[in-house]
Amino acid sequence: MSARIALRKSVLSRLGATLLLLLVTGCADKSLLRLEKIANSAQKDDYQKAIADIRKNKDLYGGSSQLLYHMDLGILFHYAGQYDSSITELSKATAIHDDLFSKSVSNEALSFLANDNVRPYRGKPHEIVLLHQFLAFDYLALGKYDDALVESRQTQLYLDELKRKAGKDLGKFTDDGMFRYLTGIAYQAEGQKDDAAISMYQAIKAYRGSPIALPPSVARGALATLKARDRENDIQELKLTDAAAGSNAGGALAPSDVDGSEIIVIGEAGRSPALGQNVFWGTWERDGVLVIHFHDSQGKEVTQVLPAPGLPASEANRAGRGGRTRSGTTFHVKFALPSLKNVPSGTRFFTVAGEASPTPVKTEALTDVEPLMSRFLEENQAAMLTRTVIRVVARTITAQETKSAISGNNPLINLLLNIGTDVLADQLEQADTRAWFLLPRTVQIARIPVKPGVHSLNVEAHDASGRTIGSKAFENIAVKPGEKKFVFYASLK
Repeated sequence: MSARIALRKSVLSRLGATLLLLLVTGCADKSLLRLEKIANSAQKDDYQKAIADIRKNKDLYGGSSQLLYHMDLGILFHYAGQYDSSITELSKATAIHDDLFSKSVSNEALSFLANDNVRPYRGKPHEIVLLHQFLAFDYLALGKYDDALVESRQTQLYLDELKRKAGKDLGKFTDDGMFRYLTGIAYQAEGQKDDAAISMYQAIKAYRGSPIALPPSVARGALATLKARDRENDIQELKLTDAAAGSNAGGALAPSDVDGSEIIVIGEAGRSPALGQNVFWGTWERDGVLVIHFHDSQGKEVTQVLPAPGLPASEANRAGRGGRTRSGTTFHVKFALPSLKNVPSGTRFFTVAGEASPTPVKTEALTDVEPLMSRFLEENQAAMLTRTVIRVVARTITAQETKSAISGNNPLINLLLNIGTDVLADQLEQADTRAWFLLPRTVQIARIPVKPGVHSLNVEAHDASGRTIGSKAFENIAVKPGEKKFVFYASLK
């Protein structure tokens, strides 16, 4: 009897301490705190303050989000035009990702007991492609085209592995049109004409398998490049025509311009969506169904009936040995999954004008993070749902067994034990809302053919109504014969 009492006191003590810890730290969504402390400064284009905020609040990342820590610092240095510092931080991020990518997710067993937030953040596929793309941008800004192409080759290896894992699932993210197109321009800058043509061909293919529509400027750039290389068969296969290339947004480009001097303006506009969480609740019955309820974006309660995921391995093994299991038992479940959280952004497009561009040129978006994030959530919802429900059920089984093992004749202790265990379970089950929300919403381009010499231009950021909300002047841009000179302007307003 004394041993039973001691056990009960010990469990209650640990439960109380755990609850206190969770109520102090677990309730506060660190992703939300990061959004509040860091993103607001970035949205005001105060990148130095945002960098200082990150370094001051490094604890908001913790040991499991070091990839995000270096990605956030790296992209802010890029926006600030400190390209060497950006390279340093983004290179640290790629090293962390390479290490995580080589390890099996199955080794992260702790997330089965707690939630996905304790797992090291590995990045979403489109984020990793953009990680390498922004590293390439840094090198292009410094005129280091060969180093930029090294990042392109690293991205290619990553995409090859994604394709291998996806197999015949054509709906998965396995390619990126913007990456292909900008790689083609980098090859042009290095004089690697055949590789440039291949990349332009791949860009069209990638866009046509993407949730992002083929930008007319990409169609024009690919058409001009393939014509310059006499690749008529590719043009016919891709069904590229002058009419399909659309308007002159993003800058006009003729075959004669492909190998000529250019100033290429890259605009980084608006704010990427963040992630919130959607709470689900309902009943789970082994050998039966999962009935779940949640609120949609309009606040309406939705009910879904799904096949019940299997029991945890421990219960399945017990059943295999002929032991008594929870098969057929019904449990109440409550859990959360990540959901898209759009962030309002004013910047919609840029215009380029000045001596280098007497006729103003409007930029055109090459990518949009919102549909990429939406597709990621759709692709992974079933896997996240199954993993989460199994985890919640396993924890519920453990909690019930714990309650039975230490319950006694004291109603107050039993009440505290039941309430504490249930609160603990709810606190443990938070959605993983980590995301690289400091990315721009869109990356845009304008290609300005110029004669060799020293040029100047002005880039203006505009809102949806066309009102100018920011500008940046670029002076003394020295362009050599055949050189592609890259300039960057970020407006996260």
